[in-house]
Amino acid sequence: MREHPLSSLFGASHHDREGKVVHRTEGAGFGDADEAAIQDHITRDESFRRQVTVSGQIEVARQSIAREHFLSDDIFAELLVHTPFVPNELVRTFSRGFLRFFQGDFVSSLYVLTPLVESSLRHLLKADGHDVTIFDDATQTQQDRTISSLFEQMRSELDAILGPAITTDIESVFLKRPGPHIRHALAHGLLHDGDPYGPDAIYACWLVFRLCLIPLFPYRDQLRLPFDEPVPTLSA
Repeated sequence: MREHPLSSLFGASHHDREGKVVHRTEGAGFGDADEAAIQDHITRDESFRRQVTVSGQIEVARQSIAREHFLSDDIFAELLVHTPFVPNELVRTFSRGFLRFFQGDFVSSLYVLTPLVESSLRHLLKADGHDVTIFDDATQTQQDRTISSLFEQMRSELDAILGPAITTDIESVFLKRPGPHIRHALAHGLLHDGDPYGPDAIYACWLVFRLCLIPLFPYRDQLRLPFDEPVPTLSA
């Protein structure tokens, strides 16, 4: 906003590909900067950051790993059984999503991994002793909180577990408008064929992979994968 003070004075509207207004942001005016206007600038800066990160780091690493290493469901499963981010009953599903991601099948990886973020966040909260259900007075039943409800009602708990920077990144990529709001777009059939190959979708898949691996970084020297096992020698 300091670099472009004039543009920050005016509001902005955000449109989808069909021209519908999906979000409006008020201008900052001539007084103190309005929070919505600041968030709009942050959203644009974050979009640029994701593009640079994908093209300059994530894709370089993904292609190098896929080219130089043998990858399989079993290899990813060997890693994921050790991370607290992945529920035991979803290890194989996460593994398939990551395998497809590293193989460049971003359609499959995005559609597999995006819904799993919600279950992993509930899993982390429950493991930390929090109740992630809500009671429906109308039906007299208990229901699991959705990811939107988790961020609205349990944000401080998520921040305490993951750290504010990570929870903000998850929110910005999967939930927030203006922004890619990938979870909503995927759930409601709003993604087009090329969208999973865009920088926001690739970043989203990588972010899920990173969330799985962060708890394992301190133990990287102790982890063993199938291809790390010594090959037995045949006796004469």
